[in-house]
Amino acid sequence: MNNKEISTLQVDSIFRKHENDPEVLFYTDFMKVHEGYFLETSQDFQIDKNCGKSTIFTSPDMHVWEGHIQVRTVSRLQITILKPAIQMIFCTNGNLTVHIEGQINRLSQSHHNLLFLPAGEVKLEWNPDENTRLIIISLSESFFGRLLPPNENTLSNFRQILSKQTGGWLAKRNMNIYQESIFILQNFISTNHSKSHKKLLVEAKVIELLYHQLDQFEEIQKNGKSHSLKAEEIEKMYLARTIILNNLSRHYSLIELAHQVGTNECYLKDHFKKVFGTTVYGFTQKAKMEKAKELILAGGKKISEIAKTTGFKYTSHFTSSFKKYFGLLPNKIKLLFMLFTEEFECLTVFLYECGL
Repeated sequence: MNNKEISTLQVDSIFRKHENDPEVLFYTDFMKVHEGYFLETSQDFQIDKNCGKSTIFTSPDMHVWEGHIQVRTVSRLQITILKPAIQMIFCTNGNLTVHIEGQINRLSQSHHNLLFLPAGEVKLEWNPDENTRLIIISLSESFFGRLLPPNENTLSNFRQILSKQTGGWLAKRNMNIYQESIFILQNFISTNHSKSHKKLLVEAKVIELLYHQLDQFEEIQKNGKSHSLKAEEIEKMYLARTIILNNLSRHYSLIELAHQVGTNECYLKDHFKKVFGTTVYGFTQKAKMEKAKELILAGGKKISEIAKTTGFKYTSHFTSSFKKYFGLLPNKIKLLFMLFTEEFECLTVFLYECGL
């Protein structure tokens, strides 16, 4: 296995500047990674006066790019795609405009969509924003085809795009990033696990994100659940979400939270669910439990400390809520994770030695 060559990866980008033209980025064929390999790289980059940092995962049929960009000036990037791919684009902060085959799509904060990229050129554009964060996941056609539900009528238009090999989007209108995807994206890169099973974790997260993406699109197609809130109303809901996530040790009443974001209780309940697909209470509880799990797995804190960090006055109440949410007591979940990690590493070594 180790004697076989790996082709040059997408991360080894070549930048060329042309006067009055956008920068041109030539992609190499990142799909030609030998089966069994999983590469992780981090790099700083600069485009004009804009700088950023990215983390990249590359495995057969999959390429994940997570980047933070400090956008100070309008920046345009022209990319040459050598091999068709399906891209899942998540814009958690800032904005991104995609130009492909005459179509222009601007993704703003907390929006996502699915795109088919045929071989050819695509242009990306950023407008000034203090901090733009993107996660772009590229999948090969064969990998995506294996995951695509067979004979699903709601995806018929996207199937036509794939069959015609023309660039196009899954949803005509970019979708809000719902709660389930928010927590996956928040912890996508911050997985401190060995390479032997990080590949499994990354691929599992990608598949889960794709599931939520397709499920949300199907729900909109069948039930017409697409809101038409004004930009300032959506911005208030993003602010409410930020207040919740940055103050998990506090409990906010609906009236108090509504007052902080400049709306009333009725609008807060209605608009929050339209934007994030869940209630304020449901979002808050999930955020507290996911944070608690993260702290438990990281180690170094007592259960009583974690309870206070996540807004529980009594440890017994925290323990009860944690078990109700995860089905396990807090002191059991780390043990279970450690057992899974050890067993998976043994399996990985066994398969490697067998040449599988």
